[in-house]
Amino acid sequence: MKKLLTVTLLLLFTFTLTSCKGEEVVLPTGYDIPEEGTVIKNNLPYYDFFRLNNPVITITVKDMGDIVIELFPEQAPNTVANFIAYAERGDYVDNTFHRVMVDFMIQGGRLTSPSCTIQGEMNNNPLFTGDNSISHNRGVISMARVGGNYDSGSSQFFIVHADSLFLDDEYASFGGVISGFNILDFIANMNDGVSQVTYEPVYIENITVELNGYTAPTTVCE
Repeated sequence: MKKLLTVTLLLLFTFTLTSCKGEEVVLPTGYDIPEEGTVIKNNLPYYDFFRLNNPVITITVKDMGDIVIELFPEQAPNTVANFIAYAERGDYVDNTFHRVMVDFMIQGGRLTSPSCTIQGEMNNNPLFTGDNSISHNRGVISMARVGGNYDSGSSQFFIVHADSLFLDDEYASFGGVISGFNILDFIANMNDGVSQVTYEPVYIENITVELNGYTAPTTVCE
């Protein structure tokens, strides 16, 4: 009953009033998410990968706000290029964070992923000739894959909620959160307590891209 009352109150406050001076007053909407403290970029564990010309994505979560992530194409060029291609086509609009595990990760992306997959840019993949040294610390974004198939990644991704270094070399990490840790924490704690889903849908309204001078190579998946 208490949860129902809380939801009802939130719905009641999702509208706009006009003040006596005729100025629009926007009342708070959505969830009661604590404000984020100051994020000091050079204290982040993936600080060494930051570059002025790295692309930056903004994941807008409905009724919550933005998670802003810098991508690291020097470590995972094809993964970054393909993620940007999906985002710029609008493929992530109205998809959800459909799998969440507190103190582990939140996973989003298209549930109906395209059949086209990309080579997994992780060090334990025999076909990968690069060197991906991004550890799966809190805030890192990485690609989901199917079972033991290193080359099965498509559009689904996850953001690490708590350090999970056992994923290193096994999953293609390709960027790190620079703001929105409070939203990451809130979503991770929305587990329904029964399975790895949220107790109500968490929608990705959009993912926008700032290229910052970065030029993506030809994508593997079209």
